[in-house]
Amino acid sequence: MTQIVDDMWKDMPFDEMMQAMVPTYQKHFTKGDIDDLVTFYSSPTGQKVLHEMPAIMSEAMQAMTPIMQKQMETVQEKVQQQTAEMMKQSEKKPNQTSTTRKN
Repeated sequence: MTQIVDDMWKDMPFDEMMQAMVPTYQKHFTKGDIDDLVTFYSSPTGQKVLHEMPAIMSEAMQAMTPIMQKQMETVQEKVQQQTAEMMKQSEKKPNQTSTTRKN
């Protein structure tokens, strides 16, 4: 699973995503806000956040992966159960496409 997630991030079109986000940031932040963010990320604490964030995200993903896998298994089981139920229901109904119509 880790390899799949790593590959997903490696192939992610980050430049395109960043360009798509610009209007949203422009909508919610002023130039002053951005200047303050630059000041923060230039500070020792901001630099620590930037330095630690990849490890934090990696550790968080590792912690979340088993939870996500379990949830996906649950969803898959529900889909299989619902599909089986739908198939049973369709078997009980007459097949309307096989009946011929008189003109």
